[in-house]
Amino acid sequence: MMNTIFDANSDELLHTVKTAIFDYSLAEDISLQEKLENAFFKMKLMDYAFNETMIFAVTNKAGQILFVNDRFVEISGYSQSELVGKTHNIVNSNVHPKSFFKEMWSTILSEEPWTGEICNRRKNGELYWVKTYILPVYINSKESYFLSIRTDITSEKEKEKLLQLSIVSSFETVVNQVNNLVFKVEKDTFGSFVFSMFTGKIAGEFLAKRGNSIIQTPKNGHEVNSTAHYKSINALLPKDMANRLTIHLMEVCKGTEVSYNEWMDNKCIHITLSPVMEDGEVVGAVGFGNDITELESTRKKLNELAYYDHLTNTPNTAALERDVREKIKSKNPFHFIYVDLDRFKNINDSLGHVTGDKLLQKVTRRINNFIQTSGEIYRIGGDEFVVLIDEDQMETSSLQFAEALIREVELPFYIDEMEVYISCSIGISYYPTDGTTYHSLHRSADLALNVSKENGKRNAVLFAEEHREGFVNKVQLESDIRAGLDNDEFFLMYQPKVYLQTGTIDGYEALIRWNKKSDGIISPNDFIPFSEETGLIIPIGKFVLKEACRQAVEWLKLGVEFNTISINISPAELEQNDFLTNLQAVLEETGLPPYYLEIEITENVLMKNIDRLTNVLLDITKIGIKIAMDDFGSGFSNFRYLSELPIHTLKIDRMFMKRVLENRDEVIVSSIIRIGQGLGLDVVAEGVENKEVIDFLRVHNCHSVQGFYYSKPMRAEEVPTYTINQ
Repeated sequence: MMNTIFDANSDELLHTVKTAIFDYSLAEDISLQEKLENAFFKMKLMDYAFNETMIFAVTNKAGQILFVNDRFVEISGYSQSELVGKTHNIVNSNVHPKSFFKEMWSTILSEEPWTGEICNRRKNGELYWVKTYILPVYINSKESYFLSIRTDITSEKEKEKLLQLSIVSSFETVVNQVNNLVFKVEKDTFGSFVFSMFTGKIAGEFLAKRGNSIIQTPKNGHEVNSTAHYKSINALLPKDMANRLTIHLMEVCKGTEVSYNEWMDNKCIHITLSPVMEDGEVVGAVGFGNDITELESTRKKLNELAYYDHLTNTPNTAALERDVREKIKSKNPFHFIYVDLDRFKNINDSLGHVTGDKLLQKVTRRINNFIQTSGEIYRIGGDEFVVLIDEDQMETSSLQFAEALIREVELPFYIDEMEVYISCSIGISYYPTDGTTYHSLHRSADLALNVSKENGKRNAVLFAEEHREGFVNKVQLESDIRAGLDNDEFFLMYQPKVYLQTGTIDGYEALIRWNKKSDGIISPNDFIPFSEETGLIIPIGKFVLKEACRQAVEWLKLGVEFNTISINISPAELEQNDFLTNLQAVLEETGLPPYYLEIEITENVLMKNIDRLTNVLLDITKIGIKIAMDDFGSGFSNFRYLSELPIHTLKIDRMFMKRVLENRDEVIVSSIIRIGQGLGLDVVAEGVENKEVIDFLRVHNCHSVQGFYYSKPMRAEEVPTYTINQ
């Protein structure tokens, strides 16, 4: 994997890293226009944060430089050939003591990230400073690397140096020119902290709004400023800001440099406090602040992406779960109102996704206007919303509220000179009567919503216990699945993965089917979700694993050529304590070498207990089994996982293949391919059905493809005689 990164040019590496660190989520039912807007929004943020300013290098455990980007070459003055293969001693300025680097290496060798400021020396002898973040990249027990991300802070350091010199003598002239925040704190005769200087453009703007003026250094540094209230921290700053500064100053008095962020009106200021020493004692502190508002705003936006739906400007499912849990903690009763738009798919299909998106936006605004400030609306699916309303905010009964909301939604919408009508169905649950957890409240409302739909839609239903009785058929389904496992009603089909450039077989994916007695073939969509919900996926998964391995061994004996047999693993299976033990036992029993087996996971596997599951995946790869990230792009799509997890293969979700010919998802698909290549991953495109998509993928050097273009899933006995139709 690392070789591919090292051989990439700077632009590709920057693009890979900027995209790989962002948590990105696409729900399956969200329209194409939304997905494109989100993708470009994400790329813009990443480009801002990394493309222009970052300095990259990759180092091995021996300290040898394996890769540097163009910015590293530019700032150091050395060519890439002069740097690669050397250690960072080539730019060592001898400014830092050996203990500084000893602590740094101790941290990163413990697989912990390290952050600090380092002074380096250019080839021409000039010094430069970089803010450095070193991230350990673990490959296996014998191989790991260190990715360093740096920003040039030379100018800031030069300013700080000027300020230190000014403190000793007279630095009023320098300070007045600084477009930042500069202050000096001393202790008065009572031992309280006071400002002897508080100046700079940021200080001037902040104090002017409060009718104050900046405090400049007296001509004689030993004089006391005659305006006493300017020197008092509590008089000059708001109480909460003064308290935070005081706490940090207590740390500085111990001889420690402290950095923190402080909001001064609408600006986020990164403040560094340094101790002022006299005769070995701390007698005060110097503070230097930089305006990082834009960077902080970008960071917050990146964090909010996981909780925000950008099409409708409303919180999403993750935010709903978070907020419901908080409400439950407060123990205040509230209503969980589940809203589902009727016939939205028909409107989307007949009028197009653009019109469908506009309708969703208008529906959201109308619901928001209806509930006003009494509640919060969340979009949790393509055409599904939830409204949370506290009991003390509900002026009528929840049923009356919901019925009024239905009437409001049924009023006409005007979109591009068209009059569009839509209705909705609503299910309502109530905390604590109908559930005391997020999932139980959601399920109760969902059951009530199902009853609403069964009763003809366009109505609201309060959850009642008898609604559970309507799902007795699920009890029967559970019984049928168990009987099917006992009676060998389940079997596997196999779909080939084809090397795109050579047209040869890469491997086969095992797909389960159910030949239910008296009912014929049952689609996996009709029993897999239910099996995951009930835990039946565990015995089903064990059947798939054992049968796929047994069949692979049989093919090998027949001389069938393939690299991997792939099986899908659910989150519930990975969470089993004996999963790895069972996996090894099946391999031993069937005799299949581990390197022939590939396990496919989806990103929702990592949404719970990520640390434990990551360790499980690492243990799986240690025995030679490959890991594939399946359905990439359909859900959470966190690029960070691609670099941190032991993933061998990246499978692009099939929904993108249907859109490529419409010139709607070309950018997304080509970007995912490029990211995968940059990280050394095999990229597989799923759901490929026509030659035009094949040609597109071939141009972008996609590794392998899977889909009806080459073959539908086939029975095991068809595989030995299967030939690829070019």
